[in-house]
Amino acid sequence: MPAPARAAVSDAWVSTDIDVHDDSSNVNCVESATGNSPDALAWSDNGVKVTQSYAESGTITAPGETTALTATGTTSVVATPLGAGPATLTASSSLTVSAVPSTAATACSGHATARGEADGDFVLSQPMWATITVTGNGSGGAEVGGGVYLQLADGSIYAQASKRSSGTTTVLLPAGPVDFEFDAWADAYADEPGRYAGAVVVDAKIELQPLGAASALAGKGKAYTVFGARDCATGNIAAAITKKAKKKAQQVLIKVNGATVAKFKGKKLKKRTLALPAAPRANAEVVATIKLKNGKKVTVTRSYLACS
Repeated sequence: MPAPARAAVSDAWVSTDIDVHDDSSNVNCVESATGNSPDALAWSDNGVKVTQSYAESGTITAPGETTALTATGTTSVVATPLGAGPATLTASSSLTVSAVPSTAATACSGHATARGEADGDFVLSQPMWATITVTGNGSGGAEVGGGVYLQLADGSIYAQASKRSSGTTTVLLPAGPVDFEFDAWADAYADEPGRYAGAVVVDAKIELQPLGAASALAGKGKAYTVFGARDCATGNIAAAITKKAKKKAQQVLIKVNGATVAKFKGKKLKKRTLALPAAPRANAEVVATIKLKNGKKVTVTRSYLACS
C-alpha cells in the first residue's frame, strides 16, 4: 500500500447560515431581527474538528398580529489526511427553526431558515473506494433535508438525507480532483399551517480505502494461519501457514468466498506461504478453519475490497 500522501485540502470552509425575515411584500409587516450569520471558518484534513454555531431571533409585526421567529444551527467537519491512504471525512449539522404567528390567519409571511454547509477540494493520487453514509433525523413540520455531493473529473455523486432516513453506498472514485460539498437545511413558514417549526440533524461520513484494502485479522486461529496483503495485479491474496500449525494442528482448510482453495493435513501441513486465487473485480472474504490435535476447531478470517 502506498504511503498516505498529504492532500492539502484547499478552498475548505464550514458555515452555519441563519436568517429570519418576512417573505411578503406587505408594507405593514415590520421586521425586527438580531445579528448576521458569521463568516465561514476554514478547515483542513488534519484530524481537527472545526465547528461553527449561531442563533438568531426576531419578530414580524403588523396590525393585530405578531410572528415570533427563531433559528439556530451548529455545523462541524473533520477529516484525516486525504490522498493515497485510508481516510475519513465527516460532516454534521444540527438545525432548529420556528416561525409562529399569533393569529391563524396572518397578513405577513414570516420565514425562519437555517443552513449548514461544508466544502473543500482535494486530489486522490490513485483510485479509491468510498463508502458514503448519510443519515437524517428530523422532527416537526418544517421543511428539512441535506446530503453530500462529490464532483469528480468524470461525473458526480449525490447522497441525500430526508427527515427520517439512512443510507450507505460504496463507489469507486477515480484518481484526480474531488470537489466535496455537504449541506443541510431547515425552513419554517408562519403562513403555512403545519410548517411552523421543526428540527433536523444531518450526518455524512465518507470512508476512503485503497483498492484491495483489507480488514483486520479476526479469530482465534491467527497463530496458525495468517492472511496478508492483496495483490491487485492478479487479485491474489497472500497467506502463510505458521510453524505452530505444524506442531499443534491436524488440518487447515482455507476458503475464499465460500469455495475451498487449499487444504493441508498430515505431512503437507508445514510452514509455507501461499497465493490464494480471488477474482480481482470482486470483494473477497478468506476463512481458514484449523482443526487442532486436541479436537478443537478455531478460525481466522479477513475481508478484502475489490481491486477494480
